[in-house]
Amino acid sequence: MCRPPLLITPFLIVAVALASHAQNNNPQAILAAAEKATVQLSAYSCIKMVAQRPRYTREMELRSWNNGNEYSLVQITAPERDAGMVYMKAEKSLMTYSPRTQKVMKLPSSMLMQGWMGTDAQFDNILGAASLSQDFTHQALGKVAMNGQACYQIRCVPKPHTPVAHDHVDAFVSVQTNVWVRLVFYDKKNAITQQMDALHFRTFDGIYMADKIRFTAKGGSQTTNLTLLDWKKRPDLTPAYFTESRMKSLEP
Repeated sequence: MCRPPLLITPFLIVAVALASHAQNNNPQAILAAAEKATVQLSAYSCIKMVAQRPRYTREMELRSWNNGNEYSLVQITAPERDAGMVYMKAEKSLMTYSPRTQKVMKLPSSMLMQGWMGTDAQFDNILGAASLSQDFTHQALGKVAMNGQACYQIRCVPKPHTPVAHDHVDAFVSVQTNVWVRLVFYDKKNAITQQMDALHFRTFDGIYMADKIRFTAKGGSQTTNLTLLDWKKRPDLTPAYFTESRMKSLEP
């Protein structure tokens, strides 16, 4: 069970926010509206993830805190063997804390492109990395039907020095509600490396967002389902919250 402790704040880099409709179908404005909660708000979240594999199923629960997409702190609460593990991103620094060794270790930034704890989500999906609206250039590809909704299709190409492994990302944003419906990530050979689908939406703390997200990889043979159990605004959070001492002091 995910129990909010003292000094907590919600986080989910893949949360999908409701915003006012962007004017003149400007792709950057549409993307900025869609990621309003994930990038502009400080928040706490409680998450459950289930990775489906042909031979096994892996379940995990975690809670996370963030200040925009520059600072984030994630603690695993289940299963028991992983409980207490903490990951933190502070600007360009990435680190982890193990309660077994009671040590903080710095990780290479390339870890952001790797799978998160055996799931089909990547570290940057969970810890937060680039902003599609700010760190990519955009091409409006028109409107299409996606997952039962009329959507803007926007191609996002990373700007130079943006820390992502993707060649480009196709974002599908609901015309009606300005929420993410699907994100498709491509490599340099134009092959799909990851897909994220928002399957269900609800309102948390006044913000309408996806509470069920499916990650798909390996040509559809692997999936991970993410369920957002709780999400709360924490506007009082500042970058000063995200420290190595904080990593060590979080209760399991």
